[in-house]
Amino acid sequence: MARLGSLAFYAYLALVALLGLARLEPHLTVRFSFVKIEDIQPVISVVGAVAEPGVYTLPVGARVADALAAAGGALPGADLNELDLAAPVGDGETLRVPFATGGPAPTAPLGVPTTRVSVNRASAAELEKVPGIGPQLARRIVAYRPYRSLDELTRVPGIGPRSLERLRPYLKP
Repeated sequence: MARLGSLAFYAYLALVALLGLARLEPHLTVRFSFVKIEDIQPVISVVGAVAEPGVYTLPVGARVADALAAAGGALPGADLNELDLAAPVGDGETLRVPFATGGPAPTAPLGVPTTRVSVNRASAAELEKVPGIGPQLARRIVAYRPYRSLDELTRVPGIGPRSLERLRPYLKP
C-alpha cells in the first residue's frame, strides 16, 4: 500500500510539473493586419522659368519632370541642370525653376532661398546650414529617415508643427 501511495504521489508531481511547464510557455498570438497608407496626390507650386507658373495637382508618385510638364515646360532661358528631374515631389512643395545666368531673375519671396535642402538625401552637415537646424537636430533628422512628405518631420524629437512651418521654406522631402 505504501508503494502504491508513493507511486500516486510521483504521478501527481509529474502531472503538476507538466501543467506548470505548459503554463510557462509563452502564449503569443501574432496577428497581421494590413495598414492602408493613403496615397496623397501632391499639390505643388511651380514658379520661375516655366511657361505657365501656378499650382498643380499631380498624380501619386510624381517627379520633378512631371511637375515641369504640368507647368507647360521650361522656358528657353531655364537652367535645368540645377534641377533633379527624377526627384519625387511632395505635397505642399514649391518647385523653383531657375533662369540661366544672364536671364531674368526668378521671383522668390524675400528671405526664402531659391534651392531647398532634401531631408532624405542631405548629410547632417548640409542640414546644419539650414536656419533653425543645429548639429543635434540634423543628426535626429538623418536618423528618422525616410520621409514621404515634410509633414513627417514632426515625428523627429524637437520638431513640432510651429518649427516645421519655420523650416518648410528651406526643406524638401
